[in-house]
Amino acid sequence: MMSLFKKVYGLLLGIVACAIVYLMEGTGLFFGKFVNQFFSCVENPASSFPCYGIYDIAVMALAFVAGLVLAGIVIFRLIKSFKVKA
Repeated sequence: MMSLFKKVYGLLLGIVACAIVYLMEGTGLFFGKFVNQFFSCVENPASSFPCYGIYDIAVMALAFVAGLVLAGIVIFRLIKSFKVKA
């Protein structure tokens, strides 16, 4: 059981990191504000959505997809390890 945990430990940490990034970007526009300091954009007065918000949406999507891929790898490794033992 411990060797199984060692196989997926790094992947589980990656999933947790992706979840933290996803949740932080959902509560505040951190990455977009950071990028806007160096590459400022012009706000559209007709829209309440900030012009740098697309960066945060892209980071959230990337974190979500990376988390799904890592979860898929973990599930694949778990299934593979149980098939070998059975």
